[in-house]
Amino acid sequence: MQLLAAIDYDLFRFGPFEIFKKIPILQDIEFLSNIAIHSFGLFVAIGLMITFKLSAKRGEEKLGIDGEEVQNFGLYLVAIGWFFAHFFNILFYEPHKIAEDPLILLKVWGSISSYGGMFGGIIAAYVWKIKNPDKDFMTWVELGVWGLTFSWMFGRIGCASVHDHPGAQSDFALAISGWPDGLTRHDLGLYEAIWWTVIVATILILDRKPRPKGFFVGLVPMMYAPVRFSLDFLRVGPDQGGDIRYLGLTPAQYFSIGIFTFGVYYFFKVWKNPPIVWKKFVFDKSDTTVSSDNEKNVDDVETEDSDGVDETAAKKKKRGAGPKRKKK
Repeated sequence: MQLLAAIDYDLFRFGPFEIFKKIPILQDIEFLSNIAIHSFGLFVAIGLMITFKLSAKRGEEKLGIDGEEVQNFGLYLVAIGWFFAHFFNILFYEPHKIAEDPLILLKVWGSISSYGGMFGGIIAAYVWKIKNPDKDFMTWVELGVWGLTFSWMFGRIGCASVHDHPGAQSDFALAISGWPDGLTRHDLGLYEAIWWTVIVATILILDRKPRPKGFFVGLVPMMYAPVRFSLDFLRVGPDQGGDIRYLGLTPAQYFSIGIFTFGVYYFFKVWKNPPIVWKKFVFDKSDTTVSSDNEKNVDDVETEDSDGVDETAAKKKKRGAGPKRKKK
């Protein structure tokens, strides 16, 4: 029985949406009339917005970090990560295009690689570390990995919507029928979207209580890499528009081996460590100083005891206690 193979390839695909052509006063403007919103880009944009929102919320509620600072960190990772997503794709998947046009490496609006974006994010994180030496680097990296799962999930949903990861011919229950060649094939973008949904559900469940620092940095690659490695054996060859092979493996399979090895090493390095202590971010409206509830600026903010009594004032009162002398 085929659950989705009965659905036509084009019915499962939607877009592009040429919204400006439907607006009378704009449809005659050539520049605007040629703009189209593709489903892949739409899902990526939705994924980034959700990632920024949830990461900022987690930063403020559990890590004592300003949500705005978290979003700025995310934009930094995305900007550099997107460049390397394209750079890696050309370098490892389409190297023949460099000889034809070396400037293609700079055309970041072209094809992209998910692993390239990940490695670009890693590079961006280390550059950010140099510029922010006072920050707890692993806390920020883990927050980035945690948020990455949402972006990757929506990105793969976008891939499934445009069927840009064709697999081998199959009668599998989730195979898609009606590909351009008329065959029924695996849709690897769809399979990954399903698996990333599982990963997202897993981290949300595990994140319901504090974990050791770096826990998700090890867990996420451990969960993703083996599945990506396995699925790429189902990918069509370069003669059919699929990925190039090096000694029988795709670039993503080599990358998967690397990040899985790292994930296993790092997970078992930290998983027995004590869990982090959650702390909420506190914004002092009376000053520009911001801090977590465990890290107040003692020079600018007077500490209070559990009853709300100014401890500084109490100490002064105690020191000044006793009979007062009258002025003569």
